[in-house]
Amino acid sequence: MIGLLVVLSGCSGDVTAPIKSGDIGFFERILVLPVAWVMQFFSGLFNNSFAIGIIITTIIVRTIAWPIYAKSNDLSIKMAVAQPEMNRIQAKYATRKDPESQQKMQMELMAVYKKYGINFFGCLMPFLQMPIFLAMYQVVQRIWIEGGMYADKVQNMKFLGIDLAKSGNFGLILGQDGDIAGWILAIIVAGTMFFLNHLAQKKPSYAKNTAAHGPQSAQAEQSAKMMKYMQYFMVIMMFSISLGSNSLALYWVVGNLYSIGQNMINRVINERKYYAMKNKDLVG
Repeated sequence: MIGLLVVLSGCSGDVTAPIKSGDIGFFERILVLPVAWVMQFFSGLFNNSFAIGIIITTIIVRTIAWPIYAKSNDLSIKMAVAQPEMNRIQAKYATRKDPESQQKMQMELMAVYKKYGINFFGCLMPFLQMPIFLAMYQVVQRIWIEGGMYADKVQNMKFLGIDLAKSGNFGLILGQDGDIAGWILAIIVAGTMFFLNHLAQKKPSYAKNTAAHGPQSAQAEQSAKMMKYMQYFMVIMMFSISLGSNSLALYWVVGNLYSIGQNMINRVINERKYYAMKNKDLVG
């Protein structure tokens, strides 16, 4: 999900143009301008600090998107509760490959989905967050550009000795001018992203007991391996992009830390929900 967001961020339009109100597109009017207004508002409260604006706005945007995140988590809990029944149905028809038996299996699985209120539309819920995050990406990159409507509200670009107008870039390796602070930020981005990926892939205790039994197929093993390589690639990609913008790196650090905390909190909530649903199912 985050990897797709990074890729789409590069396709989200011109990030070198200042933010203006005039003749703008629908996406910019309904999302970019409101996010920019929130950022400049909080920056203005703290001596026009761009960094404070980024931090507070990131927290607000991620919190607004939390219900969408929670909704997709509800689907995974329901799937975990329903998994034993689904496993039994699949085992029942494992050796019966004729069309009639396969149709019966699908009907029985559909009955299980209905019983537990499983709606696979929930799989699409995370994508609803993407326009909000893309707007945030645009604002971080453009709000401070000279000539923009809020540029004067975020003119304090220093934060803990870091100049957010600069970038780490690869010049430092070549012995040219480079911002060491930018490299440190980029390394933190990569580190937090790596930890977040590890946390996201780690199954909660209740899910370990509900996984399908039996050895993994060669295709499943290959998919798992590809997923791991993709995660490493995304960490490297985010590190490289972060070197091009200290402000973007700060945004990603804050976003990653928020997501780590969000993941940990949701694990506790999900475990309680799982056992509540499990007990209800046993009583029923």
